[in-house]
Amino acid sequence: MSERDGVLVVDKTHGPTSHDVVAAVRRIFAMRRVGHCGTLDPVATGVLVVCLGAYTRLSDWFSKGDKEYETVFFFGARSDTGDRQGQILPSADQSMPSLEAVTSALAGFKGQIQQVPPAYSAVKVAGVRSYKLARRQQPVALDPRPVEIKSIEVLAFEAPRLSLRIRCSRGTYIRSLAVDLGEALGCGAYVEELRRLRVGELNLGQAHTLGQLRELAEQDCLDETLVPVQQALGSLPSFSLDLPESQVFTQGGTMRPAGGESAAGECAVYGVDGRLLGIGNLAGGSLRPLKVFVSQARLAESGSVR
Repeated sequence: MSERDGVLVVDKTHGPTSHDVVAAVRRIFAMRRVGHCGTLDPVATGVLVVCLGAYTRLSDWFSKGDKEYETVFFFGARSDTGDRQGQILPSADQSMPSLEAVTSALAGFKGQIQQVPPAYSAVKVAGVRSYKLARRQQPVALDPRPVEIKSIEVLAFEAPRLSLRIRCSRGTYIRSLAVDLGEALGCGAYVEELRRLRVGELNLGQAHTLGQLRELAEQDCLDETLVPVQQALGSLPSFSLDLPESQVFTQGGTMRPAGGESAAGECAVYGVDGRLLGIGNLAGGSLRPLKVFVSQARLAESGSVR
């Protein structure tokens, strides 16, 4: 199988799991090292970031940026999964809230909140995925986690359906938001539709469906589908190194680069030719490598070392 390093944005359709998409991309690109960044539930559609080759080592960083969704909540019923794929039971109280009540309740979820992930999720409990425990009808007790709901816009409200656009931090579960909103209003709610519009700097404008990828594979045009790594890592601060600094960084050394005193935290590190050298951490003016992608040999091959 051929190997290439890259980042791909897939427009996932309703039905397949994220793992199904990865398996399809492996076949289309004829390569083994493929992974996804940030799971999309089978009921969800939209942006699924897929990394290829060595960039599978960057999945955590590709998924660090804010996420944006459009979703439809259905009021007056509850689902054991939090979405329409689960067992749905009508609520005892079928009365619908007013738009004023909905907007007032939504205001309580904006900003930094503590959110409990759904029982049917990939969160591990004593080393076991919680959805596996839930399917076995075993009790699942998950701890609340800090997340941030940065904005919630009401797009439409025609009871029992509420359409929203949501911008949130990594780790936010829209299913949990639907369930919590339904409980706050006393009528119950679950996710009927969910579409992810954006992950960090990657959006639907750069996305391809699996069908489109198959057609492009037949035309030998798959390289055109890959997005620049600089854009995929756009949620991270970037830092450029000169040639001597690049040599130290790729050898795993710590340095004090010019301008390092004005920044702190994780950053994407690039060389003089714009090539990604790796991920580093700046602290107290010192840059320490966390992940290195370009070896001294590859620097020499590219002409950066003479």
